[in-house]
Amino acid sequence: MRKILLFTLFICCSHTSAQEKLQLDGYVKGYEGKVPLILNLIKPNHEADMVNEEVIYMVDGKFRIEKELEELTVLSIRIRPEITEGFDPRSWEDCWIWVANKRITLIGEKGSFTNSNVTGYYRQDENEHSKQYVNGKLEDYRQRVDSLLRLQTSEATALASKLKSVSTTRLMNTYRLEYSNMNPNNYVSVYDYSWFVKWIPEMVPKAHAKSFYNVLADSLKYSTHGNQIKYYIDNIAVSRRLKIGDKPYEFSLPDSTGQQISLASLNKKVILLDFWSSGCAPCRKEHKNYLKLYNQFKHRGFEIVSVSQDRSRSRWLKAMHKDQMIWTSLWDEEMNVSKYTYLVSAIPDNYLIDESGKIMARNIYGSQLQGLLNELIQE
Repeated sequence: MRKILLFTLFICCSHTSAQEKLQLDGYVKGYEGKVPLILNLIKPNHEADMVNEEVIYMVDGKFRIEKELEELTVLSIRIRPEITEGFDPRSWEDCWIWVANKRITLIGEKGSFTNSNVTGYYRQDENEHSKQYVNGKLEDYRQRVDSLLRLQTSEATALASKLKSVSTTRLMNTYRLEYSNMNPNNYVSVYDYSWFVKWIPEMVPKAHAKSFYNVLADSLKYSTHGNQIKYYIDNIAVSRRLKIGDKPYEFSLPDSTGQQISLASLNKKVILLDFWSSGCAPCRKEHKNYLKLYNQFKHRGFEIVSVSQDRSRSRWLKAMHKDQMIWTSLWDEEMNVSKYTYLVSAIPDNYLIDESGKIMARNIYGSQLQGLLNELIQE
């Protein structure tokens, strides 16, 4: 399983003017009886506030949400029908909306709750313009594929197949970023861009981020999300993704005892740099192969450095012991090394580094990894 991130959150967090409170009245056609709604406010760092998750109930499709908000934010509303026999998890529907201390109305329909009509707050209107742009580009893309298929030639069919292989998620993210670049001076675009900085930095390398930030109005540059972009440029962003033949980026992370271990301290060895997390099944499966390889080559100058993306230290340690990870295992709690330095957007991911410190391969597994190790590490 490769983690792919679906980009659907759109917000810019700044302080609201004094209003009485948020009052959101909703009606979702097609739901009868009492149905639970899961509410999450999104924090300025683009993560859901799971600690303060709230459950309310929609009755015959109607609900009201009343809250006093300290800042403009986005609200995640998930319709979660009771689990019954034959339950389909796809029946869980989500809608993400901009909210403030205002009167807001939501009108939706079962099966398309995500695309509900929300009125009463102009930030949501800005968000709708962005969504319309993305949906229009997706439709153009689909029409291009259909046109190629109608040609009924081998070349056109091959190209259509290639276009169809690109995930909708990837296309949505591409078009969302495109919209932000075209409209840098609105709050939605700045929020969107900072979302990419947080979750998919490989799409916004340093030069790209600089170009975007430099054209922002001062009010946006010094906003919460403008500051996030600036911090990323000054302190985190790398110039480009590493390529075969490059030297790896240096870093230092704690091991299970809390001792800081640097990549440079392992020089003169062949190193397999592995990015993983306890919840990634393919990563855990690959560790079985790594254990065999480590036992085979550890006395001949081979080391594995596994960097965990787990947010929970206990989950990391539990998985480390269960997988018998007797090699170097480090904890990247904030994912600064994996996500921002090495631009890892999906796991498992790895780099094979030779004794001279050059990258020989990336994303190499199974028999291919065994074969390359046999070449690099002689008896």
